[in-house]
Amino acid sequence: MPTEIEQKFSLAEGRRITALGEGLALGERRSFQLVATYFDTPALTLARHKITLRRRTGGKDAGWHLKLPGDGRAREEVQVPLVAGQSRLLVPAELRERIAEVVGFEPLLPVVELRTRRSETDITTPRGRKLAELCDDRVRATRRGTSRSWRELEVELAGGDEADLARIAEALLAAGAEPKDSPSKLAEALGEEVREPEPLGAGASAADVVMAYVAEQVGMILGREAGARVDAPDAVHKMRVATRRLRSTLRTFRPILDAERTEPLRAEVKWLSERLGGPRDAEVIKAHLLGVVGELPAAEVVGPVRERVAHELDQRHQETLRELEVALDSTRYRRLGDQLVGLLTDPPVLESADRKAAKVLDPLLAKAVRRVTRRWDEAMVLEDELERELVVHEARKKAKAARYAWEAVAPVYEGGKQAAVAWEQVTEVLGAAQDTVVVRERLDELAALAHAAGESAFTYGILWERERETEGAAQHEAAAAIKAAVKASRRA
Repeated sequence: MPTEIEQKFSLAEGRRITALGEGLALGERRSFQLVATYFDTPALTLARHKITLRRRTGGKDAGWHLKLPGDGRAREEVQVPLVAGQSRLLVPAELRERIAEVVGFEPLLPVVELRTRRSETDITTPRGRKLAELCDDRVRATRRGTSRSWRELEVELAGGDEADLARIAEALLAAGAEPKDSPSKLAEALGEEVREPEPLGAGASAADVVMAYVAEQVGMILGREAGARVDAPDAVHKMRVATRRLRSTLRTFRPILDAERTEPLRAEVKWLSERLGGPRDAEVIKAHLLGVVGELPAAEVVGPVRERVAHELDQRHQETLRELEVALDSTRYRRLGDQLVGLLTDPPVLESADRKAAKVLDPLLAKAVRRVTRRWDEAMVLEDELERELVVHEARKKAKAARYAWEAVAPVYEGGKQAAVAWEQVTEVLGAAQDTVVVRERLDELAALAHAAGESAFTYGILWERERETEGAAQHEAAAAIKAAVKASRRA
């Protein structure tokens, strides 16, 4: 991996470096126009760790550049070339992997744009051996609509050694340059912003609270993509859950969001969630059914039940993984990725969201809770089993929305975390009930395949009945869980 060794200087406007003294020669000047977009987390985590990540066009090394701190002036640099059709906002997976320990699953988004007019000159020995490159940069940095400009010199070793760099530095100082302490152009552009972020407090605005939670989900979706492509443990599941959280958040807090932007995005996130659901469902159902079959008495397992369950669901898992990979390679997904980053660079919040969180969010949280109890009460008076299943499923989706809403506001509500945990219990119980519906659908399919192959369907019938019993028990338990969650919400 290439190591970059450089030193920076400042030079007053109007002054030029035309000579460096005995033993050092300057070559011809080359001029470039460079445009670099620097990426970081919303909390500027990379900058605080003295790491820079940029996408640059122009000059001789256009591409994605990741610079990692090393010893002294040395920095490790990783480059990834630009690819036609590639998103300008989605960081290449190989670079994200290199900084995973630093950023975790925080989102990476554009934080600064630098436009640089560069004059570059080789520094050589009198015999022409190249020692370094001298870059005279006029920089214009833009962040959040505000710009500032400065000039700096940068000397990067390109054939020489540390002793050569020391000689060049001494010559530049003698020619009127001054030492520059800023470790990077990004650090200079950010200035005092590079500090530990303040946690959300009771005085936070509704926009701050909701967008912080949105950022978590965007980071999880984009950060888990590489793992989902290779079916890494839990990657598909975590990515899918993040899509659900994001869709739900944009729906629950829609009154304070620009619906013209968020509603079309919710539809696209749903598309991705459905692609993620195939592999995850096959994996979970297989593990569940093999576990239940293992609990049956030997006399109730008739035929190659385990083998058929494993084969059919493994096949389904692989088919849906291939479908997921196609989706992740599509233009539609790249466009969605850009839109997700856009949520953070240009938050779709209305002016009403600038008020204190509790005043704005209290009625929205109460409404989310009422949606659950209304659906549950409707389900409990239905006598038709199929109709009741459908309405219970709706109650479960509303309970998830309440859970995610309370997760989002937990940092600024004293009892928010307890309410979120209580609603999590509701979603777990109702999820167990809904899982039995999905499992029974798969059992019907497996029984039909077994029958067509001349195998007994006896065991599938037993499993089907067990799932229906589980559903009834889960629905009974859900009533108490909902009551407890409503109480926790009122206390919060």
